[in-house]
Amino acid sequence: MNLRTIIIGLIALLLLVMAGIVAVLLSDVVVGEAESSPTSFSVLETGAASGFAYGVYNYRGEGNLTVISYDREPKRKIVVINDSQAIQATRLPELVESLRPLERYGFDLKVSDEPKIGDAIYVIPTGAIPSYALFNLQQNSSNATIIYIGGRDLLLSSGIKRLEWYNALSAAQKARVVQYNGTLDEFLDGNVSLEHEILLSGWMAKNSTAYSVSGDGLKTAVVPFNKTGYLRIVYEFRDLYGIYDSPRLQSLGQPLQPEPPVIFPWEKSSLQYTLNKTNGTAFLSVKNNGKVIEHEQLRRVTDQNVFFKKFEYSEPGEYVIIVDDNSGVIASGLLHVKDTQIRLIEKSGYTCVFSVMVDGRPLDNAEAYVSLGNSSKRKYFISDGQMVVSAKLVRGENIFNIELGGATIPVKYDNQEDPLIEFYLKYGVPAFAIVAVVYFGARISKRPTYRLRFGDSADYVRAEMSLPIERAMESFAVIRKDMKLGKSPITPHEFSVSLKRYLTNGADVTEGNVEEILKKLVDSGRLENHRDYYQMKGEGDVVRNVLRRMVREKLIESGTPFREDAGKFITKDFEIGFFGERFAGKGIIVVDDKAEEKGILERMSESERARFRIQQSNGMISFVPIDRLSDVL
Repeated sequence: MNLRTIIIGLIALLLLVMAGIVAVLLSDVVVGEAESSPTSFSVLETGAASGFAYGVYNYRGEGNLTVISYDREPKRKIVVINDSQAIQATRLPELVESLRPLERYGFDLKVSDEPKIGDAIYVIPTGAIPSYALFNLQQNSSNATIIYIGGRDLLLSSGIKRLEWYNALSAAQKARVVQYNGTLDEFLDGNVSLEHEILLSGWMAKNSTAYSVSGDGLKTAVVPFNKTGYLRIVYEFRDLYGIYDSPRLQSLGQPLQPEPPVIFPWEKSSLQYTLNKTNGTAFLSVKNNGKVIEHEQLRRVTDQNVFFKKFEYSEPGEYVIIVDDNSGVIASGLLHVKDTQIRLIEKSGYTCVFSVMVDGRPLDNAEAYVSLGNSSKRKYFISDGQMVVSAKLVRGENIFNIELGGATIPVKYDNQEDPLIEFYLKYGVPAFAIVAVVYFGARISKRPTYRLRFGDSADYVRAEMSLPIERAMESFAVIRKDMKLGKSPITPHEFSVSLKRYLTNGADVTEGNVEEILKKLVDSGRLENHRDYYQMKGEGDVVRNVLRRMVREKLIESGTPFREDAGKFITKDFEIGFFGERFAGKGIIVVDDKAEEKGILERMSESERARFRIQQSNGMISFVPIDRLSDVL
């Protein structure tokens, strides 16, 4: 092939690619935008049924809702106290500005230097509790919530005095105080969002539920609820923010418990309940989004009677069940019908990616059987709301039959892709680049591949396949996503699960072969490992990351409740972290082994070592090798 032929071929290929791009761009010309309807949100009805509070709302737009239940009435008025005697409160204007966004939700925010406490949310960032605020708490003079930043043993009264005032409060009085240690300036350097805490009244919230909405219509939001209390709905749209606070709600009558209480649209539920003597004829009603969809006359009961009811609804949502007589509601309950949405969101070649959502949330760690048309069905995994299916689509309508939750859900997809344009757009430019690079003499190095041996049993002749390094790294990344491990290191077993799930169609992978692949990835500089855990190169200190994962697993194995905060593991009795971190209470410093502990102590100065030994002797801090952590738990 001479130079002239190569140049002509490259030019022809480039022209084809450009023609395809122009065709696509022309097909996407916008001829006009439909005028969008204004965003709106309103609550039409609230109530309580059995162990739930509910709110029926009308909406238009796309946004998020947070539904919260309380035992006490939440407040909307905020007063920030500006006290001239406050300790290290120079950043008060910054605090006030951080709370300004609450005004768009309907909160009333003001700054005051008056020494009094009314019926509102009072933010007191004084470092020591003002005497008038303490008097209000002790005398129960108002129903205010006091958000106090300062010490539990400091009193602001003609100077600063030390007084164990907090421990002397009753449980009811302590419930009115939300206290943060330190001064205002220190508080603002922390990671607490006071705006978010006040918006949700987090100090008194009992339960909460989050919803995502899109489009328009009527829906019902529910949240677990005590028999008496209040409901708050926080709504956040792109151009509309606000809160709705219900009046005092009360769950009346005996609870009704459908069995099961949660069903798919293709399932049934049944209700069996007992009524004693009724005041006149009793009725059973079922409401969906505020509308009565069933109203059934029962009968007048003069002694104990048992009733039965079958429910079968195809429309997803919340169904409020009420039994009443002439005296009012005598029983109530709730039935939830799940909303399952499956749609094809991406197609590339023979790969189809489906979004699987249940009640607006991604379905995770599930399986489905999928067939295309009349083809045989195959099992696929659903992870984080996505399912990847291999299918060769025909031009026009394609119907995927997806078996999930005991039913087959048909998903239609109209395939109008032009294979020629798709080919040139997808591969034309890379092909041009490759030809050009080859022509000008760039050497394309041979990419390493790994031979992956796998088989279904020991008696089966082992099959072999070539595993490019990119696929090996892709399998490494995807299993961490499936298991929601973030950037935590993984084990060889977890890596083999990924290979089995995504590469070998469910066939087992030889254990030694997995170790061989991981070793080559480490040797090539793409992975690094410690204690038989592996992470990608450049993801931080591999020893620290491995220990962090091991701590989390040991806490879970021991059944110890914990939460993670600023890199530490917080339990009821102590905090677990690493050397160099600050501990608010009793601290456990995890080390890899005794040698690491010895090295840390040797690097300390004499004064640091003496101070550390004192903390150790007081039981406030201790070194624990990771292999001994289970003994401590």
